[in-house]
Amino acid sequence: PQRKDVSSIKGEGLGHGEKPDWLTFKATITFLKKEKQGDEGAWYTACKNAEDPCRNMFKATQTSDGNWHCDKCQQTYETCVRRYIFSGTVADDTCTSWVSVFNEQAEALFNGEPMAKADYLYEQLINGDGRDLYDSTFMKATYTDWIIKCKVKQEMVGDEQRIKTSVVSVAPIDYVVESRNLLTSLCAQ
Repeated sequence: PQRKDVSSIKGEGLGHGEKPDWLTFKATITFLKKEKQGDEGAWYTACKNAEDPCRNMFKATQTSDGNWHCDKCQQTYETCVRRYIFSGTVADDTCTSWVSVFNEQAEALFNGEPMAKADYLYEQLINGDGRDLYDSTFMKATYTDWIIKCKVKQEMVGDEQRIKTSVVSVAPIDYVVESRNLLTSLCAQ
């Protein structure tokens, strides 16, 4: 698919159809929202079950006895898995836009380092010595350049229709390939 720019999201009215729209662009991560109201981190608690139907994706709720219950598989476990979910902004030379970032994409933004996994950062935070590591993990990913693939669709938030842009994949920029593509497009004009 042809690469677009960030302004295409609003400029082309993406996400207003019945099916989601997809686009890929080269952009800079300009902000990552690392705090959620009422929580100590940019994650949610997910079911420990790595098999179907949960695959560590569905929300687990802590029970009064300290265990974790999943409504999807109807199982209760002693522990849960923390998965990233946060918003951020991406920008290119045309525009800035808010995006939603989920676990796999967040881990890629954090360079796949084991110390950047949500469970690890959570453990460090509750032990009282992880705030600097947590903050620096998000700061290191800010102002980095990526090839970003997004899904844009309309969703109901409360009683309001909103356009939501979700990051589906991120890939580091291969500057040799990018330079060749730019040169090819300049020569074609």
